[in-house]
Amino acid sequence: MPCTLKYYCIKMKYIRLLRTGVMVPGIALIAVFLFLRLSPYPTLKIFLEREHSIRFYDHKGALLQITAVEDGIRREYAPLEEIPKQLQDIIIYAEDRRFYTHLGVDLFAAVRAAMQNISGGKTVSGASTITMQLARIIDGGQNRTLSGKIAEGFNAVRLSTRFSKKRILEMYINSVPFGGKSEGFVSAARSIFSKDIAHLSPAEMLLLSVIPRRPSLYNPLANPDAGVQAAYTLAGIKPLAKKHIEIASINKDDLKFAAGSAVRFNYPFAMPHYIRYITNRLRAGGSKKIPNTITLSANLRLQELTENLIYANVERYYSSRLTNGAAILIDNSTGEILCWVGSADFYNNENSGQIDGVLALNQPGSSMKPFLYAMALESGFLPTDIFADIPKNYGETELYIPQNFNNRFNGPVLFRTALSSSLNIPAVDLLYRIGIKNYAEKLYALNFDSIKQSIDDAGLGLALGNAPVSLLELVRAFSVFPNDGRLIDLRETPVSSDTKNSAGVNAPQIYESDTARIISSMLSDKSSRVLAFGLETNFNMPFPSMFKTGTANQYQSIVALAATPLYTAGVWMGNFSGETVIGKTGSSIPAYIVREMLMAVQGRQSVPFNKPDGWELKPVCALSGMEPSPYCDALVNEWRRRFAGTQNAGTQSAGRQSADPENTDVTEKCTWHTAGKTTYPAEYQAWFFSTNRQGELDYGSAPLEILSPRDGFLFYNNSGIGLSEIPVEVIGGSGDELTVSYDNETWKVPRPFVFFLPQRPGNHTLLIRCGEEETRVSFRVE
Repeated sequence: MPCTLKYYCIKMKYIRLLRTGVMVPGIALIAVFLFLRLSPYPTLKIFLEREHSIRFYDHKGALLQITAVEDGIRREYAPLEEIPKQLQDIIIYAEDRRFYTHLGVDLFAAVRAAMQNISGGKTVSGASTITMQLARIIDGGQNRTLSGKIAEGFNAVRLSTRFSKKRILEMYINSVPFGGKSEGFVSAARSIFSKDIAHLSPAEMLLLSVIPRRPSLYNPLANPDAGVQAAYTLAGIKPLAKKHIEIASINKDDLKFAAGSAVRFNYPFAMPHYIRYITNRLRAGGSKKIPNTITLSANLRLQELTENLIYANVERYYSSRLTNGAAILIDNSTGEILCWVGSADFYNNENSGQIDGVLALNQPGSSMKPFLYAMALESGFLPTDIFADIPKNYGETELYIPQNFNNRFNGPVLFRTALSSSLNIPAVDLLYRIGIKNYAEKLYALNFDSIKQSIDDAGLGLALGNAPVSLLELVRAFSVFPNDGRLIDLRETPVSSDTKNSAGVNAPQIYESDTARIISSMLSDKSSRVLAFGLETNFNMPFPSMFKTGTANQYQSIVALAATPLYTAGVWMGNFSGETVIGKTGSSIPAYIVREMLMAVQGRQSVPFNKPDGWELKPVCALSGMEPSPYCDALVNEWRRRFAGTQNAGTQSAGRQSADPENTDVTEKCTWHTAGKTTYPAEYQAWFFSTNRQGELDYGSAPLEILSPRDGFLFYNNSGIGLSEIPVEVIGGSGDELTVSYDNETWKVPRPFVFFLPQRPGNHTLLIRCGEEETRVSFRVE
């Protein structure tokens, strides 16, 4: 073989050997790296997913609360860029000087510590790096044995293959335990020095950095001298002092002064129900990155005022079993929540203080009526319509007879008065005409999702608020009226100034703007409330405002809603135990509180409600709602369309119901008042004869109808149950005499057609005739 060829072959052989020698270890190293990086580490997953404390501030930056995590521990989190660089260096020199040069385990420190411990015959020095300490925290153990140290070292290397040095330092700084229910330097700075970590002095940083070594010994709150000595030793580390001149100049007196200034932080606990609601919602949303800091739109001053008002009034009426209250106030233009009080006292376990009254379901009573009356305006009813507030019954085998709050009947009342004075019978009659299903769909559109649980059992009582809803749902829905019929989304955080005016632009339109404006006009009219509330001063405000109240469950639930064009608020009072409130404390208590809330937030601003575009106020007869005749002795201003229609709307409960609300309005002159007398429609018969009234009845103004008993009704003849006779009331008919046929007996009855039937077991049919008209009902007596 030629020399050159032999040389070439030998060269190639060595090159192949060299490559093999490099590649095999390289592949091995990559395999080890992948194993360390990808091998299962279940405790790390748990560590990375654990909760951190959230800092909550109000809209002006006042600290509301720093939430606790498990076992009441405060564990605030801050990214590394928010940790002062000086503190980072102090931590590294205190715990792990070669942190940036090793792979999680410092072999030099380990050898040094082993030699020192062997020569000393005991543990003199440790070799735990920051990464090893983090591994111990992740595993949740305090295993100081040799096997524990080996496991820490192994896990430290695994962490080094998975995270950058900066990320490891960040995790350590935010999780190292300090004792006293504080974890991480951010919480420790607050707990021990009552300071944000960014505001620590160099001396305070030194004192803080030695605590993790022995929390019970070096905490300046418990043992300032030991802490000062350890911090002074740390300050003497030359590379650290050289890097930071401020540390080099620190002496023991500086450290003693810093230790003496340590003061345990009193963690605020404002808005507990609201913040619990927000944190629960964040967790339920599955958010992987829950914010460390949240600035709320809440107003702490308003919150404290409302809490004091509720607490004081609960104390005042406690003997009446009024043991709790809740309140919420929102900004109409943005939906920002400014105040949320869940109970009178969060810590009062006896009265279930931790239940959130803003979210709890309670019967709202008459506070629901505006939504029904607004729907009526969009179903053909007019503001000039008259409702018959007279005894009425509904149903068949299960009879429902609504009563007013004062057990009185007011006869003919205007739409406005029926709503503002919160009369029950007109509301039930409205729902009966509109339909429960139709009204329920409107409530769903208003986001009353809670009524889906009880809608099947509500019946006509839905008009009177017998379906439980939350105060949160109620206040948001009530805000549609000052918001021109739009249902705005509620917000927990502030809206920026440049988007504030457009915050509700895309909100769904639940009612037409004119409908909402008419309802606002009616509920802000003081005179229309007099029938029910008299001259109640709690409804008097120095600026335009609207109110609606409601009571339910024998005053166990009392609600007051109020709104201005700028804000909407609601207050609930009662108890969570379901007990009847003793004595009729009434809605004046929550009305007073909601009034004070609006006064506090709105100040002296006076903003008028918007007026409906397609309507104008014109005088109508106060009794009939018709266009006044020369004989009408009382007139009121009511909303009428700007363009008069060409057809009469037809009678509706002694008033008018528009068949086409886009093109009709009242054009008929009042027929109730004529020269020298007042004539009422036939349906007012029972009310008219219930006392000595002036005027007369127009018996022929209604078709022949049996008002009671109802067709299909069931009477009970058991001893002590029911009446011995069955009352009958008939209205209408063209004649003045009624022919009655009942159980093979026939007789005549003069007007008014009110009489009684004998109550005998069995099935019965009542047949009546008046002139050319005839009608009948069947019922059963058991």
